Formats: sequence, C-alpha cells, structure tokens
Amino acid sequence: MRTMRSGVRSIVVLAVAAFMLPALGTPAQATHEPFGTYEDWRSAKTIRSDRWAGRDDPAQEVERDIRGHKLLMRHRRQGVTALGDAGFVGAFNVMSLNNPAAIDQLEVKFNVRQAAVVGCAANPTFTRLRPAGISLNKFNDGTSPGPGNMTGDHFVRVLVNREAFTADPEGVLTVQAFVFRCINAVCSNAISNVFDLAVATVTVGENFALRAVWDAPNNQFLVGVGNQPDVALGYNPAINQGPARVPFADVRMQAVVANCSAAPALNDAEITVGEVRTNLGAVIP
Repeated sequence: MRTMRSGVRSIVVLAVAAFMLPALGTPAQATHEPFGTYEDWRSAKTIRSDRWAGRDDPAQEVERDIRGHKLLMRHRRQGVTALGDAGFVGAFNVMSLNNPAAIDQLEVKFNVRQAAVVGCAANPTFTRLRPAGISLNKFNDGTSPGPGNMTGDHFVRVLVNREAFTADPEGVLTVQAFVFRCINAVCSNAISNVFDLAVATVTVGENFALRAVWDAPNNQFLVGVGNQPDVALGYNPAINQGPARVPFADVRMQAVVANCSAAPALNDAEITVGEVRTNLGAVIP
C-alpha cells in the first residue's frame, strides 16, 4: 500500500477552492424518517444514471468503477511548475446524488486504500489531500438574484484531510467539517465561518463512515464519524431565507496542490465507497 509522505511541520491556511464496517451510529434525525439505503453497489454492474451523476476536474488520472460490490474512486493531480512558487491548483472527483432537494441526511461508508501527498518547501501552505468527503447544499441567505444563481447558498461538507507538511503520524487523516457560503453564481468559490477542524481522526486502510444531517428546526448541521457522537455546527437562523437555489448532495474526492518550480507537488489517492444512506423518503428505488 502506498502511504503518505510528509515533511517538516509548516503553518497552513484553509484553501476553499470490501469489507465489514462497524455498525453506523444513530445521529439525531433531521426528519421523522430513519436512514434508508440509497445505494449498496451489490446488484449493479454499472453506475446507475437514475441515481448518480459523475464529474471531475482537472486531474491527470481519474477513475470511477464498481468493483467487488464497492465503488472504486481514484484521482492523481500534480501541481504546476511553470507558474513559480505561488498559488495552487485544485481537482475533484465527484459523484452527485440525483435527488438532492429531498435529501437532508447523508451517511457514507469509506475506506482510503492508498494516499500520497507531497508538498513544496518553497510554497508550503497550500498542498493538502482530501480523499473522501460528503456534501449537502440546503438553503440560501436571500442574496441570490434569482433561480440557478448559487450566491448565498449554504452547504455542509465533511471530509478527511492530510496536510503535506504535518507532524501527524504516517497514514493519519483528520476529519474536518465546514458550513460554506457560496460567493458567486456557480459556487466556484466559497467561504466558511462555521467549522470544526478536529471532528475525529481516521487512518489509511481503515473502514469508517462520514455523516451529515441538516437539523433545520434547531438551526444546525450535525456531523459525525461512525459510532462517535455527532458534532453540531450551528448557524444564525436569519441566514436561512429559503431553499438552496441549486441544491446538491455528493460523495467526493478533492485535492489542493501548490504550484512549485522545483518539482511538482502531488495528490494521489484511491478510495472505496460502500453503502450510501439517506433519509428514507429520498431513496430512489
């Protein structure tokens, strides 16, 4: 198994740009509905177009395929050497659920099978690997000028993260959670003032589940890992002025890679996605 490579510790900034699993925890419910299985990959030989839409941008290598009753996802992204030692490039590999407006709770089983992250000493603050994550976009703060414009949409994202320059033990990934606000029409950029960078830790090769629940009556998102207790990300109720202009729910891999003149920085990861669960009423038969 390829493992993570890291160097000396550096100050970092946030860049916004199988197996048997333990039983899943029981989170507080956003609705009266229990969780139901949206996808378990056991009967499908191909990815179902009625349940899923895939997209990616712009990695050198990308893969999505069903193998052994699991969804295999991989991407590899190198940084740019021709732009000097400033800035970064991003990449993602995403599977979007096709009925996001109906989904207010999402839980997904993962295993990060392999992961490598190599930073740049001359541009140390940007390179980070985020090989597994989930997202829910649920409401708008009223600043969108009209349908289809995502300005002001707010979404929760739970992901696992490894900085290129970290003192964490080899193979350790930190679970982080954010409530982001889209700041342009297509949400190509977003900012977060509500986050928890230390929800939990998981390791390469470990089976785990990420969970996000929109608890709208209490003005919060609940996030969790497996059987561990949920963590609340509360927000000001005044910012919920109606449904998201472009709702989405997704399972994703994400990379942030520094530009580096000496040699390319690198993100390279492969994961398996197991059972995907949503609130029962959102399951597509």
